[in-house]
Amino acid sequence: MAQSIQKAREVAELVAADVLTGRLDPGDPVPSVRSLAQQLGCSPGTAARAHGILREAGLIGGGPRSRAVVAEDGVAAAVVMGAHAGTVRLAGSDDPALDLLLSAAGAAVERAAGVRGSVAGLGMLAQGTVDAAAVHLHARTGGGNDVFARRLLGGEPARLVHLWRREQGIVVPKGNPSGIRGIADLDGARLALRPPGTGSRLLLQRLLADAGAVPAPGGEVCDSHFGVAVTVAAGAADAGLAVRAVAEAVDADFLPVEWEDFELAVTPRAVGLLGPLLDVLASTAVHRRVSGLGGYDLRRSGESRVAA
Repeated sequence: MAQSIQKAREVAELVAADVLTGRLDPGDPVPSVRSLAQQLGCSPGTAARAHGILREAGLIGGGPRSRAVVAEDGVAAAVVMGAHAGTVRLAGSDDPALDLLLSAAGAAVERAAGVRGSVAGLGMLAQGTVDAAAVHLHARTGGGNDVFARRLLGGEPARLVHLWRREQGIVVPKGNPSGIRGIADLDGARLALRPPGTGSRLLLQRLLADAGAVPAPGGEVCDSHFGVAVTVAAGAADAGLAVRAVAEAVDADFLPVEWEDFELAVTPRAVGLLGPLLDVLASTAVHRRVSGLGGYDLRRSGESRVAA
């Protein structure tokens, strides 16, 4: 009996995964008991129990004699179904607000060791060594994080969970002694750089190419946004691209460039693991602390979508 119940839960989770990946949208018909049994190679009794689990969770609706459909709140129900005790393994981009959030989340999140960066994080997600990757990527054709998540995961389904929008810009020493006004003025400048493959490095490369600016050879490579700001403030570089929060932290000047979406790419089966992290982010204390960093917009925090 216990094995039968476990099998029914596994079948229900597969249907929930289809809702999370967008294969089934609210209002779409759910495979009947007979169809589900045939598709997944289980008994009709197991499929019927799976239907019962889905209905109890609020994922499917419809009368007992009518065709079951995905409920209007089916996506939220699928997320709750996926929630279970455990630690979410996270890789990806560097961000001072993310560091604050992870500190508050404690044991609910384990940050993977190694080089930080959006591309590296998506690579680890594709390999299955982490459950989620923090990303902020820009596609010339539009789509941003969606495009890269879809490509780097080899077409595998993924959801993007929005954490916040953040402001990137040029960090220069206090008083802006070099008179830098924009990207074009970085021509010949000594730059503090994020490592190759990070979202900020890719963004800077695109901006420099668009402006026709060629910085001085070399450059100081920094492991974090804070490292970029410190390097600039110490006079070891003329400028660097980083978030507003770190410029304010070291009392450097900041020239705004653009706002970007900072999100988590996550496989559908691991979406539920993010529940404790998102609960921490929604708490008044953490929400206030992140907002107080400067250059963060949390109005869409917690929204999720299938990578288009």
